[in-house]
Amino acid sequence: MKPLKSTFSSGFTLLELLITLTLFAAIMGVLLDTFFQFKQQNDRIESILTLRQEVRILEKILREDLQAAVYLKKFMSNPDRDDRKSGLFGINNSAGEQELDSIHMHVHRPSRFHRSLPPEKDPELHEVSFFMEETESDTFAFRRREEYYIDPDITEGDEGESITHTISQRVISFDLKYFSKNQDEALEEWDSSEITAGQDPLPAGLKVTLVLEDAKGEKMTTAFQINLHPQMGEDVTWEKK
Repeated sequence: MKPLKSTFSSGFTLLELLITLTLFAAIMGVLLDTFFQFKQQNDRIESILTLRQEVRILEKILREDLQAAVYLKKFMSNPDRDDRKSGLFGINNSAGEQELDSIHMHVHRPSRFHRSLPPEKDPELHEVSFFMEETESDTFAFRRREEYYIDPDITEGDEGESITHTISQRVISFDLKYFSKNQDEALEEWDSSEITAGQDPLPAGLKVTLVLEDAKGEKMTTAFQINLHPQMGEDVTWEKK
């Protein structure tokens, strides 16, 4: 009678099976960790690119409007209205570490948002404001107000004539610094109507600092300078480099 062969001689032992499962789990752990790191890095890159694109758009809008700012001498010469403002009216404001500045101005450029008249009838002289406004969710929105016609109050528009758009919901801080001609000292506020005789009612330039934050918590800070008098020449300086 032939002896019976073991039915387990060609299979895995329990120890071999445990070692195999342990190695498999370790490899899967490394692969999953690599995958999640790659995904986090990819999400961060995507957030940075989105914020950077929004920064470029905001800078373009601010630069075009600010470089179109004008001071209306005839409008300001009305002796019956000493409360009028023209040029630039910048207000410094903050809440904790957040800068919540606002700026109001007269600009000589076509309207961005109003379509109540055909383009050829656009007066190309409007009120424009940029400011931070608190929302119902206790966050802030970066807004742009445009009024089709100017009026004595440069900070608020008449109902029906003024239109306000949220141009970003990612801006959490908006800071402005103003520079006079040939002066290095930055000013926190500016009021063209209070400039003394012989001085330029518009600043030589501004420094704009924006802080943006997306829903994932990724932040980006950007700062850029805007020269309001490109024709001034090389001898005009503002802000030490």
